[in-house]
Amino acid sequence: MKTKRDAYAILIIDANDWDAEQVRAALRDLSNPVHVVGAADLDHEDAHVDLVILGFNDDVSLETTRSTLAKARMRSPAAQIILCVPRDLPDLDHKVREVRARAFVFKPLEENEFRELVDQTLSQIHLRRERQEYARSSRRSAKVDEIVGTSQPIRQVLELIDRVSESATTSVLLLGDSGVGKSLFAHTIHERSQVADGPFIEINCAAIPATLLESELFGYEPGAFTDARGQKIGLIELADGGTLFLDEITEIHPVTQAKLLKFLDSKRFRRLGGDREVAVEIRVIAATNRDIRSEVARGAFREDLYYRLNVVEIRVPALRERPGDVKAITNHYLAAFKKKFAKPRVQLSSEAMDAIQSYSWPGNVRELVNVLERAVLLCRTDVIEAANLPIDADVATPHPAVIRRSGRRLELELPPGNITLDDVERAYIEATLRRTRGNVSRAADLMGVSRGALRNKLEKFSIEPRAFSRPAFAASDRD
Repeated sequence: MKTKRDAYAILIIDANDWDAEQVRAALRDLSNPVHVVGAADLDHEDAHVDLVILGFNDDVSLETTRSTLAKARMRSPAAQIILCVPRDLPDLDHKVREVRARAFVFKPLEENEFRELVDQTLSQIHLRRERQEYARSSRRSAKVDEIVGTSQPIRQVLELIDRVSESATTSVLLLGDSGVGKSLFAHTIHERSQVADGPFIEINCAAIPATLLESELFGYEPGAFTDARGQKIGLIELADGGTLFLDEITEIHPVTQAKLLKFLDSKRFRRLGGDREVAVEIRVIAATNRDIRSEVARGAFREDLYYRLNVVEIRVPALRERPGDVKAITNHYLAAFKKKFAKPRVQLSSEAMDAIQSYSWPGNVRELVNVLERAVLLCRTDVIEAANLPIDADVATPHPAVIRRSGRRLELELPPGNITLDDVERAYIEATLRRTRGNVSRAADLMGVSRGALRNKLEKFSIEPRAFSRPAFAASDRD
């Protein structure tokens, strides 16, 4: 059975021919293109139904429709159902749940109301298709947006992602400053997992009002609240068999936090207004740029939900913590924008590259990408100079050196430019004094030198230990 191209297939099931004809007449002036099919069309191998209009007057007439409804569901499990029933039908709520109807209307039909409901339902079907198509396309075959870099912080994150990806359901909490690319890292976890062919559904919890977020996540049933005449499929259900990424998780209202916790514990939920549990199998990845532990401490975020989400915690490093990757990221996106804007000869001058590498990038990778896109788009010559970059040279500051422990070894990542041994030694002494709040004896013990040797170094570099005893350095001690 072939339907008209781009038209929705609607099956009308009603034992009363007069009622069925009234439905057909009401479907003629819809905003969406439709094609009405009959029960006999379900015998074709390529039969497909988007929407079933199911009409009955009593239990007897409902029974006569069951075989046709079952065949339609077998052909099209995702088909939606709208009931047409008399106002005095007993136990209506039970029958709506029994046939898993999306919505209902009363006989005799009020045609404008009916058309509006059908159009809304078809729009929801279209939205669901779009979301499913988005999920299928979310694997990003082009890979323009990918994790670029070989620095130690990025290598450690990628190693952790590979281990996390061995499980398809383990919850992950991504932490990091705004603009570091947490969405990209969530995508990477999904794409390296066993459910890479499944949907990847992303939602920014801060972009949706608290009153709407719950219904967006869990969906709702007809009658759940005023004007809820139809059913809505939530994002959790759409993510079944894949990954749900909740960005800005700390923005969720406490009531929704409680429901999310219950879902994470059982992998079951009920749509708003529903009494039937829906079971899904998904991985939840949450992300925030806030200090989530502080949010928990002040009672703004549930502690039990925090621990449930934080099965594996991954901190995405800021760009200032991985200065060795700045050039590689720059070259990667420069090539992408040269292709996008058909400017294959555009290059950065050496001064422009130096400016990029010396800038502190408070907006992280997002800011760097935006700067490069603007520079390539607006450049009138083949060379982008430092003056063409929309960054404030006055706030450009060298990246600090970063020291990390790897087993028994220390790894030192230096910023661009000339760094002398004295520079490194001074920075090490000052960092140790911050930790000890200016206590020279403790600092000497930590550094493994005598107090006298450290005093000599302090004189050499004109470092005053008392400057590190102020409370302003307390925050650094905890880092």
